[in-house]
Amino acid sequence: MLYFLFVLMFFAVLVLITRPFTVIFHELGHAIPAILMTRQKVSIYIGSYGDPKKSLHFRIGLLEVWFRYNPFLWERGLCVPSSKQISINKQIIYTFTGPLASIVIAGIVSSFAFSNDIHDFLRIFLIIFIGSAIYDLFVNLTPSDTPVQLCNGDITYNDGYQLKQLFHYKKMPKAFQQGAELYDSQQYKEAAVLFNNILVSGIKHDNIYRFAISAFLQVKDFQNAKNLAEEFLVHGSLNSDDYLNVGLVYSHLEEQDKAIMFYDKSLQLNPHNIYSMNNKGFSLTLLNKFHEAIPLLDKAIEIDNKFAYSYNNRGLAKIKIGKLEDGLEDINISIQLDENNAYGYRNLGIYHLEKGEFRKALDLFYKAKELDCSTYMIEELIIKADM
Repeated sequence: MLYFLFVLMFFAVLVLITRPFTVIFHELGHAIPAILMTRQKVSIYIGSYGDPKKSLHFRIGLLEVWFRYNPFLWERGLCVPSSKQISINKQIIYTFTGPLASIVIAGIVSSFAFSNDIHDFLRIFLIIFIGSAIYDLFVNLTPSDTPVQLCNGDITYNDGYQLKQLFHYKKMPKAFQQGAELYDSQQYKEAAVLFNNILVSGIKHDNIYRFAISAFLQVKDFQNAKNLAEEFLVHGSLNSDDYLNVGLVYSHLEEQDKAIMFYDKSLQLNPHNIYSMNNKGFSLTLLNKFHEAIPLLDKAIEIDNKFAYSYNNRGLAKIKIGKLEDGLEDINISIQLDENNAYGYRNLGIYHLEKGEFRKALDLFYKAKELDCSTYMIEELIIKADM
């Protein structure tokens, strides 16, 4: 029995050792082709999804590398090309070469090693390395619509899902590719007009609706976003994130009951969609359903304890049911996680407003407005604190 446990622990340690190598080769497999094709800087993060904190940082030519100090976190990684104008064909290439690189390198090294007389320990290590690379290839090339939250709050998807989307894009008219480039360069107004024109021309494709609705949301043109969302509901095949965006449209238009209905549809398709949980929680607070909001936000935080907005909303809900200090703790955590979080300062202002500390509240409301002038009801809160 002890022998079996020892062997099990031995293999477990080898797996822990080989996984970081798999991730490193995977990210280099993305980065090196991207550098060769764009001739621009590419950053890779080993141990995080884009968080430079608590990391060893160095640069080799156009390759910038961030290694988390804690090697037990090295099972995750991210590659970020600096170029925003990369053709779809080039994106397909460097997306595919990531998961391919690990297994190619594992195969080459193992072939060379096994053709020579090597130590048994090294043989076992290479066999596990090959297994890890095969696992990496399978997991990453199998499309998954489960979003991955990046450090800056954006979301991305695994390589297989991205490749699936890129091949869809190749079938689109040239105008679609131009719109995608505008969107990627954050020229949302121009992108929204272009995508809308494609839809008006009669080309009704799910991805065009997705880009158009998202672009209109970015420029806060909620009425046009609503019009397209209603079309999409009739003509499209919506996924969890699509229902999330439809809910967001109705939330901005003050139709919270409809928003909650679409957040629920989103969660039916993906019960772990923390954005839908968070937004539903926010809508519930706007309807004064604070006791319903808190368990939902608890779950969002349980899934991702680094998501600042869920702490925001839970903090506000706690304040509104009289748990001021518990709410304050949540809001402080939120601001620590994201110091540019306008809603953190808004809700911190509400905390001081509830305590009758109007001057502090007013300063915080102005801070929230400075960070995001569209922060919900910020003008009304400023007037209330300044009375």
